[in-house]
Amino acid sequence: MEQLTLIAGLVLLAMAVTFAYAPFLIKLLYKFQIVVRHQLMDNKMNEEFVKIQGHKTGTPTLGGLMIAVSVFFLVMFWVPASDLKNVFLIFWTLFTLYGLIEGLIIYARKLSDKFRALESSFEWRLGKLAILYLLGLWAVYSIVTMLAISEITLFGLTILINPLTIIIGSFFFILAMYAMEITDGADGLVTGQFLIAFISYTVISLVSGNLNLLPYLAFMIGSSLVYLYFNINPARVFMGGTGTFPIAFAILFFSILTNTVDILLIMGLIFWTELATSALQILWIKFLKKRLFKIAPFHHYFESIGWPETKMVQRFWLFSAIFAILSLFIFGLTR
Repeated sequence: MEQLTLIAGLVLLAMAVTFAYAPFLIKLLYKFQIVVRHQLMDNKMNEEFVKIQGHKTGTPTLGGLMIAVSVFFLVMFWVPASDLKNVFLIFWTLFTLYGLIEGLIIYARKLSDKFRALESSFEWRLGKLAILYLLGLWAVYSIVTMLAISEITLFGLTILINPLTIIIGSFFFILAMYAMEITDGADGLVTGQFLIAFISYTVISLVSGNLNLLPYLAFMIGSSLVYLYFNINPARVFMGGTGTFPIAFAILFFSILTNTVDILLIMGLIFWTELATSALQILWIKFLKKRLFKIAPFHHYFESIGWPETKMVQRFWLFSAIFAILSLFIFGLTR
């Protein structure tokens, strides 16, 4: 009961802190026109996307700063000093900055159709993936060395941590991050799924005795709830990479610390489906010069066949919750 009281109190604290400045942040983003601009490209490659999302032009992005800033300062001043805190804060900050830089590229999009075409190209996305990989490699290496993690378990198979598994594991680490990032494509969609993951990892941390993770999770739940208030359809602000990248890092961080990477694979089935459809679409366009799907990633497909955005988002939340319950069931059976 004491732990539940602590979690609830920290969630309320994060909500109060975030709500205190969130409206001012949104006004600032509007003032400096840090907004999305969905424009039809000359080659009309994004015609279906503009048809679905074009009405959202003018909505601010970088709203993930609500979560990133609140969590950073709350962890900084509330959580006792430790190697865990140091690793978390270092990479939470670095992935936030990565997302910020990516988000500010929005200004370059305004300059020309050529840049918009470049940004949609296979080479551009591959380059982004390479940079993200190097950052992920550093993160994974720091986690396992600074926190003395020597092995992880995947569906009953014990994998020892060594240079080779760090290199391979880092690749899947950043693929998972990218999967969560591209899911941020509809009002409230990814935020609801993140909250389901946070709550699931709160349960896992309580059951497994990883109580030192509870403040981090509580702060993310509280700040995300406030963000969701402003992001529910019709959204006043979009998350952008300033939220998706650090949050994705945090979820993967918790999965390594609790030795539940395999559980996360089940919990995040929606994320992996989004990644698979997006990757297949890119490869089909690059090598076969045609689309495999009418539009990708997966969530936009349902909008393209006529589903209202709110219906699609609610269904995705529902299936995310089902997968989370299934993953907790398997966790209870196997741990």
